[in-house]
Amino acid sequence: MSSSALAAFSLAPAAGVESARLPAAAPLRFHVPLADNDEFSALKPKTRHEVNLTLRMMERVHALHAGPDFVGATDALGQSYRHLRGFSGPSLRRKYYAFAESGSWRSLLKDYRPPSRQPGDFVEFIKGLIEQNHRSVATALHKLRDEIWPSGAAVPGYGTWMDFFRAHHPELDMPARFPRVWPQGWSVENLRRYGPSRAEKKLFQTGLASAHGNMPTVRRDPSKLRPLEWIVIDDFQLDVMCVFRGDPERGLKAQTAYVGGLLAMCVGTRKKLHRLFGPMVDREEKQKDGTVKTIRSGVRAMDVQALLYGIFREHGLPDYEVTIICENRSASIAPELELMLSTVFEGRIKVRRTSLIDHKTLPNGFTEGGGTPWEKGWIESEFNFLWNQLADLKGYKGSNERLNGPADLDEKLKYAAKFLGSGDRAKDLNLPPEIVDELNLPFLNETQLGLAFDFVITRSELRTKHRILGFDTVTEFRWAHPSLPAPAGIDPVGPNSFRALGALTCAQQAAMLPEERKESPLERWERLSTANPRQALSARALALFLLTPNRATWLNHAVTFSRKGVGGFSYLDDDGVMADVAERTEVLAYVDFNEPGTAYVTHLDGRQLGVLRMLGDTPAGVDVTDPEAMAEARARRAKIVNRVLSQVRARPLHQEADAQLVAARAHNDRVVATYQAAAADLPAAERIAAARGEIAAKDASAKADAQAVQRTVKRAAATVTAEDAAALRGETAPAAAPADDGLSLSDFR
Repeated sequence: MSSSALAAFSLAPAAGVESARLPAAAPLRFHVPLADNDEFSALKPKTRHEVNLTLRMMERVHALHAGPDFVGATDALGQSYRHLRGFSGPSLRRKYYAFAESGSWRSLLKDYRPPSRQPGDFVEFIKGLIEQNHRSVATALHKLRDEIWPSGAAVPGYGTWMDFFRAHHPELDMPARFPRVWPQGWSVENLRRYGPSRAEKKLFQTGLASAHGNMPTVRRDPSKLRPLEWIVIDDFQLDVMCVFRGDPERGLKAQTAYVGGLLAMCVGTRKKLHRLFGPMVDREEKQKDGTVKTIRSGVRAMDVQALLYGIFREHGLPDYEVTIICENRSASIAPELELMLSTVFEGRIKVRRTSLIDHKTLPNGFTEGGGTPWEKGWIESEFNFLWNQLADLKGYKGSNERLNGPADLDEKLKYAAKFLGSGDRAKDLNLPPEIVDELNLPFLNETQLGLAFDFVITRSELRTKHRILGFDTVTEFRWAHPSLPAPAGIDPVGPNSFRALGALTCAQQAAMLPEERKESPLERWERLSTANPRQALSARALALFLLTPNRATWLNHAVTFSRKGVGGFSYLDDDGVMADVAERTEVLAYVDFNEPGTAYVTHLDGRQLGVLRMLGDTPAGVDVTDPEAMAEARARRAKIVNRVLSQVRARPLHQEADAQLVAARAHNDRVVATYQAAAADLPAAERIAAARGEIAAKDASAKADAQAVQRTVKRAAATVTAEDAAALRGETAPAAAPADDGLSLSDFR
């Protein structure tokens, strides 16, 4: 760079440095244009008054702008209006510059944001840069100004700093190093305006559930719901650990375990309908490669079935439609179970699953689970109340052991492990379960924790201090003079109902003080249940909840399906209940997998078919060492084979073919009988010789005919060969004398 060019560059104002902002070239309007009258009239009266007042002040500030001391003059003007908020000298100058830059009265409104002057690609780049820094917006913007731009990297919307320098200073030579030039508007304070919204930032940095509070929400009113009309189920894990006593029969060791389960709640009343509760024990499972893997038990599909069984066993089924809201993960209802609910109960029980987000891939390349927990926020809020009530129990670990758990949790676990150890080590006590129950450890056992859990559930249903939507307000009365004796039938310190006031005199009623409260979930449940009675389900219908429905196929005269990749579930039709079912028809097979020997089979629409038995009663097959079981299996199979055979033979077309076969057999029997009758008087040797003679004559005649044909072919071949040889020598071949082979002319006739 030449010295003159360097001097010119050094004297020029650096790009990005804020300079005095001048009014726009177009004349300013210090009034609201007539074209904007409709928009201006829609504002609040107070806002319209403030805009008109500010416009008159801007006209005075504009007159002062041409003076020698603009700052001092505006400070003096602001001092004259110090009794008005927003009219100090700095505020007047700020508003004037914004008004002069935009030329619109809208810039004087609160929270006005002028149109962006930055390229759209650059704005998106800024948002992504801020989102990737999980702690500081200023640090992300300084990284752009002090690292990315000076390094020569291309910035969307601007390119590199070399491109920018060449476009804005074409008269100067390209410097060898970054000359500390930035585009206009690249100050940290200004770039903050282009940052992402709170929802965008939280969505990228902490996930969808965290961003939910910064997005529009649907306010849902459950006040019109009746008991059991909406049921929400969800799985949970307690913030408290418990002692598991062990189960030698199942091979489970005594241990300190996490606690989880399932909870079902009526949305309209917040009544806890049923719960499943238990320790999430660790068990050792041998893998195919011979290694042993520790697996923690969790919620299974059959647990959801047991939860539904408990709901409808205890509370029955109303005469209106029941909707069960579940998620798509652990506490999910299998498609087969959903089909069973909708068909067996004739559409009175339906399943609605929480939705999934469409775009699960975030800009950082990783994916987040697509659940929407706020769609079942009723039960999530109840969980928060329950966990707060259980937070003072022994064995509290917190929702995050590292952050919320007490400091001595590790020591408690070590102490409990001394007594619960079971195995081959010398320090393992291997205590039986009944002795483990007598221990006093820093953790409650399963039974004690279950009682505490049920207690806080009851407390949650009795509380009246809440903000649950849709609940009615209850008016109660208190005796105004606790120190004086209360009238008969009146609680002097507790609440009294309208019924209690009916026995009081007018003066006594006037002395009672009214108090309002929200009805409790239990009160709402009982009140609405009285108006909406339910009917109990039969034992046969309830039993279906205990059987796991499986989508199966009627194929090869058996109902067959696989479960979790394991085949062998094949049930035979011994009694012919599937006689009218077409091959490859899909059915539902209800099986208790604790005893999978039998299956209750129905059509997909719920029409009953019957009970089928597995061949061998286990998926592994028939035990070859059990002769009785093998004999029974053969007999059952033979019964089915014979039934199929009889069905095939009974068809008319096959019966006609059978009749023709019978007639042919009768004809043959008659021919044989006639021959046998004619030859009955001949000795046996003559009958055999006669039959043998006829056969030998036929053989000799056939042999003579074959020899004659062979001699004719041989003689013709020899004659053609002699004539060909004579023609090659140019001679005439002499006629061959006929060979005396005993043939005559009659042989060729």
